[in-house]
Amino acid sequence: MQVFKVFFKVLKKKYKTALIYTIIFLAISYGLSNSNTRGTEFKESTLNVAVMDDDGTEQSKALTDFIDKKHEIKSVDNDEQTMTELLYWENVDYILVINKGFEDALAQGRTEGLFKEYRVHDSFSSVYMTNILNEYVKTVEAYSAAGLSLGEAASKTSEVLSRSTDVTYLSDVAEGSEEYSLWFSHYFQYMPYILISVLLSVLGVVLGSLNKKAIRYRTECSAVSARKITMQIYAGAGVFVLVMWLIFMVAGAVMKGGIYEGKAWLAVLNSFVFTLVAASIAILVSSLDLEENVTTLVTQVLGLGMSFICGVFVPLSLLSDGVILAARFLPAYWYIRANNMLNGSETYDAGKFAGCIGIQLAFAAVLLIFTLVVKRAKSSETVN
Repeated sequence: MQVFKVFFKVLKKKYKTALIYTIIFLAISYGLSNSNTRGTEFKESTLNVAVMDDDGTEQSKALTDFIDKKHEIKSVDNDEQTMTELLYWENVDYILVINKGFEDALAQGRTEGLFKEYRVHDSFSSVYMTNILNEYVKTVEAYSAAGLSLGEAASKTSEVLSRSTDVTYLSDVAEGSEEYSLWFSHYFQYMPYILISVLLSVLGVVLGSLNKKAIRYRTECSAVSARKITMQIYAGAGVFVLVMWLIFMVAGAVMKGGIYEGKAWLAVLNSFVFTLVAASIAILVSSLDLEENVTTLVTQVLGLGMSFICGVFVPLSLLSDGVILAARFLPAYWYIRANNMLNGSETYDAGKFAGCIGIQLAFAAVLLIFTLVVKRAKSSETVN
């Protein structure tokens, strides 16, 4: 088992990369689990607004009442230093001064110089309130142009702009089930990226180091047969892959709060099959004799590219038909399809789920065949 031990000696130098990826993934997964349990209720932003009415007319009061419907009106002293301090300490978000002559200006169709404002430059609250005021003034102007009196225009504007709108969150994940909840499906959804990243950046580099010509020639000169060398190397690789997969599964069980149940076990199976795919990709990349920095580049291209195209980062329902057509030729797409069936985004069908698993296994087999072809071609070059 000398070669087996050598594999882990080389792996020891690269374990920090796997550790960093694992910690980051688990931290993000924990954050997602919290964010996805907060519900999807939409609530419009409410600001603390101070309004000083220097006009004192029916129209200025109508505007103040309109603002009061959706925001908190605060009373402040009409002193510039005091207002500046209130904004600095965030006691108010926006201070509006309705200039004298506001009603007359509206009646004449003038929209310039209606207000004076005190705000934090380019803050959300300032942009938000500016848009509200512009929308109010333009709507009043439009109703006035349509023949309504100024009072009727202001009343109609307040009514229209105060209407609430039902908001529906777009989600590629249904409610899920007790055994495979909404947030837990997210944990498995992002797993293709982390599996590809960890296995290529660690396993691919380790196997690539052992496949270097100088090391390979020295190893082949030993008393250990080439068959045993290969078996021990891949035995070490298998142990590493299995340990990494088990770490993610155990972490998932801890986050879930108990042992897997029902469809969650199918998600575990799906992740195990994709782990084999990711390991096959790493083995193929390692057989190409790439430099470590090139392997890192390939890892990022494959990991990020496959994740964006195949529905890991962007739900499949938001991708175009052309992108989905291209994604069908990548294994992560079939992993996501299987996961979507489990979380309710797609109708669960045992036959289709088994088909997704089978296609992933076929990808793994094809990748291993390509690896054998590459290795045989390199062996032929060495003999020649």
